[in-house]
Amino acid sequence: MPPAKIEPGRDPEMVQRTQKMNVVFALTSIGLLIAISLMVWADYNREWKAYQTRFNDLEVKLTRQQIEQALGKVDAARRQELDGLIARGRGEEAARRAEIAKAQAEVDRLKGRWYSVDQNFRFTKARIDVARYQYEEEAHRGRGDAETKLTGLRKLEDQWRSYREEREKVEAERDAAQAKVAELEKTRLAAEKIQGELFKEKNRLEDKLRKIQPGVASFIRNLPVLDMANPTLKVNQIITANLQDDVIFTGTPKVDRCTTCHLGIDKKGYEEADQPFRTHPNLDLYLAGPHPIEKVGCTVCHQGRGRATSFVGAVHTPSTTDQEKAWGRYSKSKVYERWHYWDYPMTSKGTTESQCLKCHQGQVEVPKAEQLNAGILLVERYGCFGCHKIKGWESLRKVGPDLGQIASKTNEEWMYRWIKEPRAFRATRMPQIWGVRLDETDEQKARNDTEANAVIAYVRDKSGKRDYPAPPAGDLVAGRKLFESVGCLACHRVGDDKRGVSGLDAANFRAHGPHLDGTGSKVKAGWLYAWVRNPKSYWHETKMPNLRLTEKEAADVTAYLMSLKNDEFLARPRPALDKKVRDEILLKQYLEGQYSVAEASSRLAAMDDGQRTLLLGEKTIARYGCFGCHTIAGFEKTSPVGVELTEEGSKLVERLDFGFEEGKIPHTLPAWVHRKLLEPRVFDKDKEKRPEELLRMPKFHFASEEADAIVTAVMSFSKEQVPLAAQRQLKAEDRAVENGRRLVRTLNCQGCHQIGDKGGAFRAVIEDQLETSGGDTLQAQALSPPMLYNEKSAIGEGARVHTPWLHGFLSDPGNHVRPWLQVRMPTFEFSEQDLNTITQYFASQDKVPYPYDPRPAASDPALVAVGKNLFEKWQCVKCHVVAGKLPNQEPANMAPDLAKVPERLRPDWIARWLADPGKIAPGTRMPANFPADPTENSFPEILGGDQKKQIEAVRAYLLTLGRPTLPAGRIAARTE
Repeated sequence: MPPAKIEPGRDPEMVQRTQKMNVVFALTSIGLLIAISLMVWADYNREWKAYQTRFNDLEVKLTRQQIEQALGKVDAARRQELDGLIARGRGEEAARRAEIAKAQAEVDRLKGRWYSVDQNFRFTKARIDVARYQYEEEAHRGRGDAETKLTGLRKLEDQWRSYREEREKVEAERDAAQAKVAELEKTRLAAEKIQGELFKEKNRLEDKLRKIQPGVASFIRNLPVLDMANPTLKVNQIITANLQDDVIFTGTPKVDRCTTCHLGIDKKGYEEADQPFRTHPNLDLYLAGPHPIEKVGCTVCHQGRGRATSFVGAVHTPSTTDQEKAWGRYSKSKVYERWHYWDYPMTSKGTTESQCLKCHQGQVEVPKAEQLNAGILLVERYGCFGCHKIKGWESLRKVGPDLGQIASKTNEEWMYRWIKEPRAFRATRMPQIWGVRLDETDEQKARNDTEANAVIAYVRDKSGKRDYPAPPAGDLVAGRKLFESVGCLACHRVGDDKRGVSGLDAANFRAHGPHLDGTGSKVKAGWLYAWVRNPKSYWHETKMPNLRLTEKEAADVTAYLMSLKNDEFLARPRPALDKKVRDEILLKQYLEGQYSVAEASSRLAAMDDGQRTLLLGEKTIARYGCFGCHTIAGFEKTSPVGVELTEEGSKLVERLDFGFEEGKIPHTLPAWVHRKLLEPRVFDKDKEKRPEELLRMPKFHFASEEADAIVTAVMSFSKEQVPLAAQRQLKAEDRAVENGRRLVRTLNCQGCHQIGDKGGAFRAVIEDQLETSGGDTLQAQALSPPMLYNEKSAIGEGARVHTPWLHGFLSDPGNHVRPWLQVRMPTFEFSEQDLNTITQYFASQDKVPYPYDPRPAASDPALVAVGKNLFEKWQCVKCHVVAGKLPNQEPANMAPDLAKVPERLRPDWIARWLADPGKIAPGTRMPANFPADPTENSFPEILGGDQKKQIEAVRAYLLTLGRPTLPAGRIAARTE
């Protein structure tokens, strides 16, 4: 290119500099344009917009399907008939086109006239208000022109009235003209009205489709820069009430933008859609009802960073390593790493229920949170709080038995084999301390044997010794029959007994007490006989109740249980204590850690052989925390050995040591806890550590499902606080119910009784026994412990019985209502506080007065006589016991003693029971003597067939049973 010509008189250097500056300016302008364009695009090209576009396509597709479904619901013949009517109407309108046009023109003219008159009417009303104000002001000040103002006001009122009359006249003419038009078009209008009703849902969906279907307008609205006006793709957010996020120790309002991507979360129809568009499970419970999404939001339950609008920024938590790898697509490094600057990562799949406790504090069980409830129960049953401090759990009793008298119960040989490998003896919740490492060496195995021998020596040395005489000879067959019928199987199992067991094995009601396999190889017969007769005489804190067995019954049960042997377990070898290994452990692991090397050696040399063994036993118990589950002399005030779990669910994953498991499990807290539960010492694998540095948590042999539930429970131990206003507030009656539930769970009442939709496990045992013996399994209800609360009818024991009677029965359950039953209500030796807790629990659950002290009401002799007549006509005594007199029936067909009705049953409940027994106790054999249709009443001649009065009469008679009654002659006279 030839150089540019320079105009005469211009400086050549200046021209060249200007040209260079123009080039630089052009290039920088282009660069700035590119940078601004990239900045705008980076701001515009958001991850969530792609989700919203995909969901819009999904919603359009679903809406079209719904339109087709709505159209298919209308009968084709009916649609054709309506189309014909509309066509006929249009034909009629075409023939009357001139007449309709004239009528419509009149309507339009009258509408215009009405508008003009209406304006005059309204404006005059406004002028009247002004004139009235002016008159009142003049009159108040006493001015002379008040009368003039009043005259003007009256004139305006007359004018307003005339406009009103004119408007009403025009309205009448307009309505008449509109009616004429409607009459001319009535055939089509009537058909279209019916069609509109039939296609109401279709029309609604078509309107929705028009709004959501993408087009040119939505495309332009969503263009960069233009999208700041009114885009269709936009961030959705929920500002929750009374909820905050803890951001650097400062509470900030919780804002959830999760629905920006999870667009179908609160909409039905997307139950099978891929994430993030799937409908939330159990929609009515979690996003409506008690948990409305517009008030609760998302992150209070799911955690995560609610203000984020990207996948990584929301701090999603993977559940598996495969999911973690799949999520690598969201990261530039192709390896998913959660956002590390947020302390509350999203809950992983299966652990969301862990967040329920933040709002449902003080409740024994959270409704519908089965995983959480099971996990909390397992934490209680396995005694995790014994080794790990958990705030609020300090008062719970240790889960293992008191070892203060263990030498009276069993022998040293069994104890050694038991603590070395408990599950080799039978299914148990006792964990295994030794032999559970994945990389155990021969040296470690020798240490294990030595430590176990030392522990047994210490426990035996500290144990008291009580002599129990040999029991009377018992009948093994009779003992087994009694054991299986009296109620022992409600808490215990023998062998692979799965009757009445559902869900997690260790969390079911029949796992409340230990398995009894091998009992004869474990305990001494004299001890067992004394134990089954009165458990609290050996251990006052035991949960085992007293079944009030006679000497003969106790001897029979003892004979049966002592027949349950495990000779193979007792035949296991027991290595002798290796003194060299013992001394090495004492010296290097314990003494040298406390004293200088020289002093440690001298202290060891000063001990005799027995003292060394006992010291190692004491140190080993202290190291492994055996006292967390058992009461052991010398460890009464020792602190737990494990880390505190009060806020474990909020622990940062950066504080966890994954060892060489990194990459084998997701890098998350739930995954770490799950792995820890299944293999508690796996994070030591392949590491170089001194013996005292090695992990010591024992192995509980959890099933994977049990570990899942416990993880949910551990994740619920959170430091996150929910404001009081957002929590479920417990009223006085609610607290009474929760206190009762706690005691009911502690004592495993639901092993025998059904309360709500849970419990009654022993009934399955009775059903199986009846089926085996060729009986009718439908009789199981009559032979089982009663249901104590029916959730459907909301009627239970509290509404059924008098408070004094229930108090007395729980104190002395030997006073049977059904004396023929084989299953026996045990004696729990309740304290007065416990009795009050249980009686108030049932009353509060049924929302009936408490305490309820019945006062005998004067009964009408005539009404009593009518009730007696109905009682005899129904032949109630064929099934019911009356004053101890048993009917000539099989036990399964017998009914409770009616002589106890006045002292036992509440009158209101009696009336409800007589009216509909099946509603209160589904499956009961009690007949429904009062049909739903009163015309089907069996005795219409009695009290005119009035069923309500008949129920009152029968109740009046029942309330006289067991009490002194009026003389027969007087009753007869009143009846006449």
